[in-house]
Amino acid sequence: SLVLTDTGTGIIHSVMDATLDLGDQIVIVSGISVDEARLAAETLTWLETNGHEQLAQNAVVVINQDRPGTPLVRLDELESHFRSRVRDVVRIPYDAGIATGSAISFHDLDRATCDAARRLAATVVEGIRAS
Repeated sequence: SLVLTDTGTGIIHSVMDATLDLGDQIVIVSGISVDEARLAAETLTWLETNGHEQLAQNAVVVINQDRPGTPLVRLDELESHFRSRVRDVVRIPYDAGIATGSAISFHDLDRATCDAARRLAATVVEGIRAS
């Protein structure tokens, strides 16, 4: 069976420790700002220092470009930083169909977004199969 949970900012909540103990795969989402990347990196550090080293090493980081245009950060450097700490990194490009914040229809998304979502799904499944 597959269970998905969104911890939001509550990863240090007492209930999450038991949830993380049962988990086979974790996905950490980072935006493209320095602050968002720092929070994602801090989440990895918290996992590593609180008994979840293996989960952190096998994690997938998603770099989500939630704004159009050229990012202010160097995405290659951001990806390289996370790649040195986790199993894989997947970039999700900006897509107006997601940015609206309403219901998402996969068929209405840009091709690049669909390809990235498929790659993310495949990467997560590979991690579950390997565990």
